[in-house]
Amino acid sequence: MSMPEIVLLDDDPREVDTLIRLINLYYHGTPGLKLSRGNPHGFTSGSATLEYFTGGKPVDIVFLDIIMPEMSGVEVAACLRDKGFGGYIVFLTSANDFAAESYRVAAFSYLLKPVEKEQLFSVMRKIEDARSKSRREDTAAVLVQTRQYHRNILFRDIVFAEIMGHSLSLHLVNNETVSINKPLKEFAPVLLVDERFAHCHGSIIVNLDFVETIKDNTVVLKPGGSIPMSRRFNDFKSRYITRSIRKFMG
Repeated sequence: MSMPEIVLLDDDPREVDTLIRLINLYYHGTPGLKLSRGNPHGFTSGSATLEYFTGGKPVDIVFLDIIMPEMSGVEVAACLRDKGFGGYIVFLTSANDFAAESYRVAAFSYLLKPVEKEQLFSVMRKIEDARSKSRREDTAAVLVQTRQYHRNILFRDIVFAEIMGHSLSLHLVNNETVSINKPLKEFAPVLLVDERFAHCHGSIIVNLDFVETIKDNTVVLKPGGSIPMSRRFNDFKSRYITRSIRKFMG
């Protein structure tokens, strides 16, 4: 299992030292897990934290104190998201009334200060579970056989599958379309076993991660374009909402 790169931000150096000690304690006590030297990386100002990210160093998890004199943790988080950071954000706070702000930057969780060992360990276990699930989703694939080739196609690259004439077409994220001579009813169970996929129409299965929004009976896709949604599959909206919440919560 690859070790995460972790960044900590708190304007109180003592809090930074405490978090570094507890995080190291967590990983040293977990079989098969060990952090690299110098990791976690601790900072006491938002500007120093953002400067670290501009160096292009990979970061997986960020702990941010919310209330700080220079920049708040929420402001730092917003900057990181704007720069494309897609990792886990955990807020440190002395109050529990920051929910709206945390949703805005898709925070994974929060820790009440002063941070206690069991509280931190619980969040770390949830993050590691989410990372393991993400790795499994990244490698899930289906073997497609055509007359020309056999090819593994990653689930994450399939935007939607639909019946076109007598062929099943897989529309991929790179605008490629792969056609195979197999009915949807045979291919559907391969996709539907994964929670990312759902029927929106009798002849169409969509990857929910590529759904931008649902308007009336139309599914708007993030790559662009739209596809129809049949009323017969009225559970599509609920499956989309459930998937979105799970992704948001990690």
